Amino acid sequence: MNNPLTRLYVFLLGFLFAPVVFSKLEPLPDSELSEYTGQAFITIDEPESITEGATKYKYTRINFGMDIDTILTIDELELGRYSDSRDINGAGVDIDMKNVALGGYFNPHDYFEVNRQGDIVYGSDGLPKPDPSKFPINPETGRQFRLSDKGVPMPFNIKDPFIEFAYKQENGVQSIAGVRIGFGGAKGTFTTDIASLSGNLDVIIQDNAQALASQDPDGFFGVLLKYVAPILLGDSELSTRAILQQGPDGPNPGQALDYRATHIGVEDGTNFRVDASDVGPINWFLLQTAMTLFAPPETGATTDCTSRGLFGVCTGGDIDLYTDGCELAGIETCFPLNKYQSLDVGNGEEARGLFLGLQTEALPWRTDVFTTGDPSNPIGGGEYVEGIMRAGQGFYLNIPTGGINLDLKEAVNNGLPRQTTRYTDASLGLF
Repeated sequence: MNNPLTRLYVFLLGFLFAPVVFSKLEPLPDSELSEYTGQAFITIDEPESITEGATKYKYTRINFGMDIDTILTIDELELGRYSDSRDINGAGVDIDMKNVALGGYFNPHDYFEVNRQGDIVYGSDGLPKPDPSKFPINPETGRQFRLSDKGVPMPFNIKDPFIEFAYKQENGVQSIAGVRIGFGGAKGTFTTDIASLSGNLDVIIQDNAQALASQDPDGFFGVLLKYVAPILLGDSELSTRAILQQGPDGPNPGQALDYRATHIGVEDGTNFRVDASDVGPINWFLLQTAMTLFAPPETGATTDCTSRGLFGVCTGGDIDLYTDGCELAGIETCFPLNKYQSLDVGNGEEARGLFLGLQTEALPWRTDVFTTGDPSNPIGGGEYVEGIMRAGQGFYLNIPTGGINLDLKEAVNNGLPRQTTRYTDASLGLF
C-alpha cells in the first residue's frame, strides 16, 4: 500500500462504491418492465489493450453519463513537485498554475477592438473598446451576447467524464501503471497563469498577410516581409502551429518539450505557410524572386504554384518559411506560457481528448486525436479519430489538438489577457 497509485486506486473505488444500500430485489413482470426505458448512469468497460514489445497495457474505464456546466476557480494548482533530471528549465513542478478558472462571466471589454496594426483600441473610460462582432454565443439563449448581458454566466461544458486505470503486464506480472481523468468533450474558457506545464498544448496561429506589417523582423528580408509582402500578398492567409517547447534560453531552442515546459512556440522544422493562391502573375513573380534572392538559408523558403491563368502562367501558390532557434527572420516564435492567460478550448465547438493523467512511466493512452490529411499544411482540415497518445511519467495534461486559435498579434505581441472569471472582483485583480 506504499505505492501512491495503489492508494489512489483504493480511494477512488471506495469513493465510488461506498454509498451502496442493499435491499431485497423483486423481479418485475414483463408487462411492467416494458413500460420503462433508461440508461446506466455509470458504466465500466475495457478499452482495447496496447502491446509494445514484451509489455502489454490493459485498461479499465469507469464512465459517468453526465453533461456538466461549471464555473470553477482554484487559487493555486501544483501537481508533481520533485527533483528530476528531465527538468531542463528548473521549474521543479510538473504542472504549476495560479488563479485557475474553468468558465467565467460575460464582460464586453474582454472582446475588444483592434486597429489595422493589431493594437488594442481603448475607449474614453480607459477600458478596451468592445467589439460586438467578437461576442460569443449565449448558451442559454442560443444568440450572440449583447452589451447589456454583462455578468451573465459563461460555464465550461464537460461531456461524458470518465476515470481510467492502466495496468502493465510484463514477465507474467501485472501492476498499475497510471490513472487519468478524462472528458469525452470539452468547451469553454480555460483561464490561468501557467508557470510550467507537462503535457500537450497545440495552438493554431492564423491571420492574413497584412499582420506582417505589425512585426519588426531583422535584415533586408525582414524589411521585405514587413513593408513589401503585405502589399503583394493582400489578404492572403498565413498560418502555423505552436506547441510546448524549449524557450530561447534552453539547450535546444525551438525543440519540442512536453515535460515542465515554460514556453510555447513554433517548433523548428514546422512550416509557416502563406496561402497566396490568387495574387496575380506579376505579384507571384516578384514574390518568387524575393524568396530566391533574399530569404536567409535558415528559413528554408520554398514556393509552390497552385493556380494558373491564361497560357498556364502561374498566378499564385503556397509560400513556406521555417523557423530556426525560436526566430523567423528576427520575428520571435517562442513565447512564455504565462503570456496566454485565457484559452478558448474548442473555439466555440466541442474539443475532444482533454485529460489529466498520472503515470509511473511513459504510458500510451487511447484517446481522440485531431488528424489532418496533409501533414505539410499546418492548419489543414481534419477530423477527430481514435488514436494513441503517449503521456510522460508524472502528471500530464492533454489539451485537445486544434482547439485554440490565435492571430499573429496575439501570438507575438499582445498575448491573451485574462478574461472575467468572478462575478465580483473583490479587489483581487482577477478580472
